[in-house]
Amino acid sequence: MAFTEEQEQAILNFITKTSAPAEKPAEAPAQKAEASKTVVDEAKEAVNAEKNAETALAKIQESVKFNLSVKDFVEKNKSTLPEEASKILATVESKVYKNESEKANAVRKNLIESFIEKQENMDFLSDSLKAKALTFKNLAETDKERRSNEFWDLVDIGVELKFNKNKAKELNIAKGIPAGGSSGNILQDKILAKAKEKFNHK
Repeated sequence: MAFTEEQEQAILNFITKTSAPAEKPAEAPAQKAEASKTVVDEAKEAVNAEKNAETALAKIQESVKFNLSVKDFVEKNKSTLPEEASKILATVESKVYKNESEKANAVRKNLIESFIEKQENMDFLSDSLKAKALTFKNLAETDKERRSNEFWDLVDIGVELKFNKNKAKELNIAKGIPAGGSSGNILQDKILAKAKEKFNHK
């Protein structure tokens, strides 16, 4: 059976097409990136993974330590902290949190808010802490919790400054120095200066 030229060409084209080596499928971007990784890249990734793990562990340890000590802190400073401080702890304890860090953030955030919402407490803060308190107030609620550890010194240092200033007033009264008197101011300034020096706040 004879074939026409067109038929012969079609057959040749078919044979050529089917016998040609199959084209390799294009590699996905992720595969290319994986293949191009060097030993240095892999080593860097391993180091970063270790650092992240250490940071996460340190954060958990810090949160556990805070959660175990905050009750004593509130009890020790109950005369200086807002009266609802112990209720804040009780409320947090009644809730369920994903982990210790989330619980610590909730405690810190609420104690900070409770402390700085009272003007009398703000008055005891140094100028730098007052500016920090304003920054905290302007944060979104989720950021207040997430970054609460950065602002905990508002309470930690704030109660110390308030305690020392109240102590100075009591000493003035005991010595018969009138409020606002020059001697009283000197004594009060000395006590406050020591407190601020302790926390490196001027």
